[in-house]
Amino acid sequence: MKPPSRNTSRPTLRERFSKLLPPLSFAEPLESQYRHWHTDHARERVKYTMLPAMGVLLIVSLAGGPFRELRETLFAPEQMALVDLLRFGVLLPTCTAMLLVTYTKLYSRWLGFAAPAVSLLQSLCIVAFDLLMHRQGYSLSSVLPMLVLSAYMLFGMMQTPATITATAIVAAYGITGWAADLNTGQRLFDLAMTSFALVLGFFFHYSFSRTQRLNWFRNMMLTDSVHRDALTNIGNRRMFDVHIERLWNQAVRTRAPVALLLVDLDHFKSFNDHAGHQAGDHCLARVAGAIAQSARRPLDVAARYGGEEFVVLLFDVQRDRVEELCRELHTNLAALQIPHPASSVGPYVTVSIGAACVEPEAGRHHDGLIQLADEALYAAKEGGRNRTAVMDREYATLNTGAFRVPRSRARNEAA
Repeated sequence: MKPPSRNTSRPTLRERFSKLLPPLSFAEPLESQYRHWHTDHARERVKYTMLPAMGVLLIVSLAGGPFRELRETLFAPEQMALVDLLRFGVLLPTCTAMLLVTYTKLYSRWLGFAAPAVSLLQSLCIVAFDLLMHRQGYSLSSVLPMLVLSAYMLFGMMQTPATITATAIVAAYGITGWAADLNTGQRLFDLAMTSFALVLGFFFHYSFSRTQRLNWFRNMMLTDSVHRDALTNIGNRRMFDVHIERLWNQAVRTRAPVALLLVDLDHFKSFNDHAGHQAGDHCLARVAGAIAQSARRPLDVAARYGGEEFVVLLFDVQRDRVEELCRELHTNLAALQIPHPASSVGPYVTVSIGAACVEPEAGRHHDGLIQLADEALYAAKEGGRNRTAVMDREYATLNTGAFRVPRSRARNEAA
């Protein structure tokens, strides 16, 4: 009889590397949430560094007076046409583009593309300047390590794009020097120092990013415990109040439409009276699970609004998608087949949904969105319950706080 075989396979190189440097990523949807947070969180750092960095680059490359004399000293007269092409064709537009992205509403949408593109183009431009200057006996070798480190620290990039950009800069410096036959000892030493800056920047940025991710995750866990409803295991009213204010401000900046679904269980008081409060709690938990399926994207949220009312807040969504989600919600709840013998609507638990779709505007408050969804919910109940009412055009004439339906009657209907 043979002894049981042992798994003697050795760990692969990739597995060993993963133990040395664990990958910087979360499982979805946490990774998308972190990336969105990182973009917003890095903005202050980018704002304070981008203006002086781009400003100095523009002054040195475009200003007259002593800077023009410096350029005439560094470059031969026959090179000035190419130098001007790089100055006005690369440096000027890239600096302008990066400043526009940093200080305008373009930041959230375009930083991820603009930062690596601008960093790489400007660095390649300076590498080209370095080659041209060699004819006059000058070099920008001392600047190259700073360019490599700037890819990690200046542009607010995450680990992967920063590493790719920095590696491309070092590779361009080495290849162009080899192609121009600048294989001197000094050039090789400069290339070694630039490569050292690449490695140093990588480990510094990795350590910083890992610490930042861990701190963010701990804060998320703490926030989640405070903002989670103990009964239904989805968001609570406090979380919804915080989230809707942030999402509303974000929608105003990006001009993205938002939607709010106000979901109310039909005849839930009768359900509790007939089946008992323990059965009612179990029913709420199952309904909450079905409702949570409608808020799967990183910026969407489902929460218990109070009692038997739930809310679903959706970012950057159109009315047709909202109507589709409401139909899916009714279908998912019907599939649960939770018996409700005391309901006048049907044999199972049902919900009425009031949906509001608006395009937030500066100067208006998110209370108007909640009010519009509340009025839509009332309309759904007036229409016979177990249905959805969607309102959007009504937002233009909405006077926040002045309800257009009799609220006392609505409360009696909800009982």
